Amino acid sequence: MASKTGEAVKLIPYEDQYLEETLALFKRFSPDHPELADRELFDWQKCQRYLALFKGKVVGHMAQIPQTFKSRGTPVEIGWAATLVLDTSNLLVQTFAGTALLDQLTSHSTLKFAAVGIVPEIEQTHRRRGYNVRRDSVRMYARFINTARALDYLNKSSIWSLPLKIVNLCRRPKAPTDGGEIKSIDRFEPEWDEIWDRLLSEQYEVYPERSADFLNYKISQPHKSYISCIHVNDKGAVDGYIVYRQATHKTKELSLIKICDLVGTKAAQIALLSRAMDYTFESRADGIVGLSSFHDKDTFRKCGLWISRVYPVVLPPEIEGRIHITFFESDLDDLW
Repeated sequence: MASKTGEAVKLIPYEDQYLEETLALFKRFSPDHPELADRELFDWQKCQRYLALFKGKVVGHMAQIPQTFKSRGTPVEIGWAATLVLDTSNLLVQTFAGTALLDQLTSHSTLKFAAVGIVPEIEQTHRRRGYNVRRDSVRMYARFINTARALDYLNKSSIWSLPLKIVNLCRRPKAPTDGGEIKSIDRFEPEWDEIWDRLLSEQYEVYPERSADFLNYKISQPHKSYISCIHVNDKGAVDGYIVYRQATHKTKELSLIKICDLVGTKAAQIALLSRAMDYTFESRADGIVGLSSFHDKDTFRKCGLWISRVYPVVLPPEIEGRIHITFFESDLDDLW
């Protein structure tokens, strides 16, 4: 029975004739992320998609998002595993479909396999395949204003609500006085590319390339409104940027300010994060959240994001060292 089921599961590159079936798969089997079934988002995403078919029916989907990283100055082409959605109505079919899709990305791709935002069930799968799920590289940083909603989202007991409220009162972020200026922008300019590369190389051993093309593509995502700012220091030089937006979880009724991307000197980062924190209170959001290196903990804490937790990531074994990852990696910012 199992062998016949395995033989019946076929893997193919995505074809447009399966569009409606694929979107229906997302809608039914990923109900917490209804945005995945949005046609405009589907068309906007730059990725290679694969489908698993069982008796001609779409029973699985997985995408691979290419991105160039620099590891100690050497470019590394990685492929983020993203949007694994499986038909869970048949356990055997689900197992074979998931295995086939992962095999495609791990064994039959020219890109180095990588994954971020890993749920515990998938984490064990990666370990069985010999990948190192790193817990020493990336953290999620947060501050929650509406503690009840945040605890519900994090599946934490409501008994923590009062302590969090007390800490919020006692640990107010302090506005920076660095003498610089923050300017709002509508797009990123190519002449800034070298600045971002220099700043990243000075602080991290491993980091994703940042360019005007990449950043302008990211802030063009349909149905999302981004706030982009650069920081100009007291000598008139551009030395940092931030991109953030208000994100609303459609099924959890939670509104957070999401720090999508942040690059800059430490002074610039603190000034820009403080601007995002001010916006969090002004917009009456339930909180603010960001993703960054373990080594950026002090910077985020200085700006009031004092809650942090490990964010597991799978990277190619040759990539080692202090790493920079934000919500602009993979499809992390594509979900709500």
